[in-house]
Amino acid sequence: LRKHKAATAIQRVAVGMITRNKLKHLHQSATHMQRLVRGGLARRRYKRLHGWKTRVVVILQRYARQWMAKREIARRQEERRQDLMLVKATIDLQRLFRGYKGRQRAQGLREEYLQRKRQTAGAIKIQRQVRRVQAAVRVDVLRRARMTEMEKAATLLRKMWLGARTRRKYQQLRREYKAAEGKIITIQRFVRGCMCRLRLWREAVEAQERLWAAIEIQRCWRGYSGRVRFENCFEELWRREMMAVVVQRNFRGHVARSKVRKLLRAHAREEFELARTRFRAAQRIQALARGVHSRKRTRHRLALCTYSAVQIQRIARGWSVRRALWNQVIHQKATVMAALVRGFLVRRRKRRMLAKVIRLQRAYRRFRNL
Repeated sequence: LRKHKAATAIQRVAVGMITRNKLKHLHQSATHMQRLVRGGLARRRYKRLHGWKTRVVVILQRYARQWMAKREIARRQEERRQDLMLVKATIDLQRLFRGYKGRQRAQGLREEYLQRKRQTAGAIKIQRQVRRVQAAVRVDVLRRARMTEMEKAATLLRKMWLGARTRRKYQQLRREYKAAEGKIITIQRFVRGCMCRLRLWREAVEAQERLWAAIEIQRCWRGYSGRVRFENCFEELWRREMMAVVVQRNFRGHVARSKVRKLLRAHAREEFELARTRFRAAQRIQALARGVHSRKRTRHRLALCTYSAVQIQRIARGWSVRRALWNQVIHQKATVMAALVRGFLVRRRKRRMLAKVIRLQRAYRRFRNL
């Protein structure tokens, strides 16, 4: 009986050791399987997250480079347009100045020619008068004895006739000048009205162009804002779907692990009570550690993305403000240049009109004095 009890005790101890070794091996195998499965799931999640982040960064880089290239092209086009405007303005100013100098030279030559012509006519008239006087003196010498009284009478009659004719020409010249003065004023009024209407029309065209530019800017900005809102909504929907997929995957994994734990507890509930408590504690600690690490990494990435987006928005807004200010400065400079050129043209037209009127008056007076 003692041998039987001893053998039974030995068998019980041996069977217990074998069973504990098997359970220990099963526990280690389950832990190793869980470790492999969790590692594979974590690597797959990391690969997906890394791929998504890489695509997002590539898209951001592509849009940033596209925006920078567009800004560089716009800057070069603006510089080219400024150069062309400067060259055109320089050519126009040179052309106007050369025309002005040429007209001055032509006016000087014309006045010099008229002066020489007047001098020649005066010299001819003086010569004619001198010759006539000399002839009259010779005739007087020959006829002085007989024609003294007749010459006095003829001289008196000629004086009266010349005075009447001169007074008649003078009165007629005054009447014609008064009649022409109203016509000249009418011409000036029509010219000034035409210039005023032309200036109003140009101002209306400029206002229409400004309105069209403002509408075009609003259209571009609204289109950009709509695209941004659509992308944000689409990204939010996509994130929700991915979060739902992750939650479902985690829940299914949790259900599977619960089933495995239930099967293990059904086989050895009493022996695995302590091991199960330790395992749950370790699992909780791992979940907390992974959650903390994941939240830290997510917050860091979110902060980095937010900072990048803020920097891109700041650069874009600064560029927009600088471009608006530069367009305003260009517009002001163009307005000043246009005002100067228009003032110069108006003054030149006024001087030409006055010079033409004065020349007409002088020519008419010379014609009446002949």
